Parts: sequence; C-alpha cells; structure tokens
Amino acid sequence: MKLMNTYLVASLRAALSLALLAGTGAVYAEPTEALIGGNLVSGDQATVALDATNPSAFSVSKPAVGPSTATAYFGSHIFCAELSPQPSQVSLLPRFQQTDANGDVWLFPSVFLHSFKYEGSGYQNGGVPTLYLGQASNLASSGIRCLSSIPGPSTEFPNVSQGLLDSGFGGDVPPTPPSGPHQNIVVSGESFAGYPGKSVSVITVTMQFDPGQPAAAVWTLIDGFNDRALIGTGANWCLLRTDWIAGSAPPAGLCDDPSIIIPGFHKETGPFVQRTLGFPAGNPGPYHVLVYRDAVGFATAGTPKQGFAAIRTSGGMALAPEEMQDWYSDDSVWYAY
Repeated sequence: MKLMNTYLVASLRAALSLALLAGTGAVYAEPTEALIGGNLVSGDQATVALDATNPSAFSVSKPAVGPSTATAYFGSHIFCAELSPQPSQVSLLPRFQQTDANGDVWLFPSVFLHSFKYEGSGYQNGGVPTLYLGQASNLASSGIRCLSSIPGPSTEFPNVSQGLLDSGFGGDVPPTPPSGPHQNIVVSGESFAGYPGKSVSVITVTMQFDPGQPAAAVWTLIDGFNDRALIGTGANWCLLRTDWIAGSAPPAGLCDDPSIIIPGFHKETGPFVQRTLGFPAGNPGPYHVLVYRDAVGFATAGTPKQGFAAIRTSGGMALAPEEMQDWYSDDSVWYAY
C-alpha cells in the first residue's frame, strides 16, 4: 500500500494502523459510513456518512513537525469533545459542506484519534466499507464523544443523534420522557444585533435530572460555524454571572466587561468554544455563556451561521444506558440563524 495518494478501496477488510496513517501524505476514501468515538461495549458513537459528493471526503496530511491531520467531510454536522485530552498521532478535523450553489463550509473542533480502522461492516465484514474513528474497546478507554446533527428550520429542533440508534425526533414538539431513569441536557440561546462586525449570542445550558436518582455530570459546550458567515480566526466567550437575566443584551464591552462575568472567571479565546460546565446532583443551573465571533458575510438563506452543542465529558448515571444519559439529544444542539 503506497504511503502517498493511498486509495482505501482495495479490500473491504483493509485496515490502517495509526502508525501508517501518521506517515501518509494523502488518503482518499470511499466508505459510506463513519463511526466516530464511542466504544464496543456501550456503543455510544455518532454514525454518519461521508460526503458522497466530495471525491476527497477523507484526506490526511503529514506536517514536518507534529501529528498528522485527517480532514473528513461528513454528510451532517459533527460536534465532538475529548473526554480526557491526550495527544496522539492523528488529529481529526470534522467538516461539512452544503450542497447548494454557494457550497458553504462548516468547521468543527478537532479531536485526537487514538484508533483508526477501515474495514467492511456487518457479518464477516461483508457490509459496506466503514471508517472507525477513535473507537475504543471499552467505556474506560473511550477518548471522544460526538453528536451528529442536521439543522432544520429555525423554528424547529435539529435532528440530533448521539449513537447508533438515531432519535429520529426533530420537529418542534419534544416527545414524552421515558419511564426509566433518565437525564437530559438542554442547550438554548439568543442572538443579539447591534455589535458591528460581530456575531453575538448568549447560550444557556440547563440540566434536567432524573427525579429519583439525580447524578452529577460534567458537560462541555462547543461550537461549530459556517465560514462563509463567520471568521475562523477565533471565538471569544465568558461565563456570565449567576444573576444574569435571560434575554438581557450584553454590554458594549462584551467579555471585556468584568462586571458581567462570574467572579474568578475571565474572558476566554480559542479556535472554538470549549467551556466545561459542571452540574452537581440536583443543581440544574442554568449556566449562561456569552459567545461572539467576527462576522465576514452571510450564510446561505435559511441556513444557520453557528451551532452550539453540549457533550457529556464525565459523570452521569451509573449503569444507565448511554442513550438515557441525554435521552432527548435534539435539544442538546442550538443554532444561531
């Protein structure tokens, strides 16, 4: 197998080790599915097709120094967070490109991959070729957790999946909660005009605990954005005071105004929003996070410009199935239009 311009279509049972992938100059793949994160026991992993319209939907570049970078264009939005950040040989950059005439591209936070496998799926690997990205052997060794999301109209919830069993919800009416133990994280937000050259939103994150056995959990708020509308040089965010009144417009100074920030915290910046939020058992919050990016243009009409997702990075109900840790994942993602 050549190290340069490697084509991963010779065999449904072909497999690449991280060591081989790290030395590869470019990889082009044609599987129809990619499983991201999760582990072989709980199955908590986002399942999404690669972008069939992109001949280079999956490519790898190796810089002179540092880890290889795998860029993957998926058929839906992908929000991933690392459970215990540890560098590895390959950094995954999730991407999404709209199929309209403008071809807007969405960028999402990178995560390190500690495993990579390409093989057939199903019985005796006889199914469609599949990329297994960051899949762990058990829950304890899981490195990343992801949500896949398909935004709809601004008045409806997106269709979000946290694993192999897609909720299939979407729409504008939440379903009836399950009868067994369950918890849920809710992400909502409001965008504000009047800040020249900036896209400004206040994101609210609230925990819904199981009334019988509330369990503490830590969630990480991240963002993704349309690079036709927003500049990717960096995001700014800060954790607002606990007495913040929902619907209030932030001051002109935004996060440079210390009077609005929880004492002990400060303005943060980075390529993507990364804000850890801890919820002690029985304390639902909410947390309010002020986020802004520089604006460069406009998203295609009717499509969002930025998305926010909460990913569980530690804690949760002991022994509860993964799908019950965030039983209604459609409200775990909120979009700014």
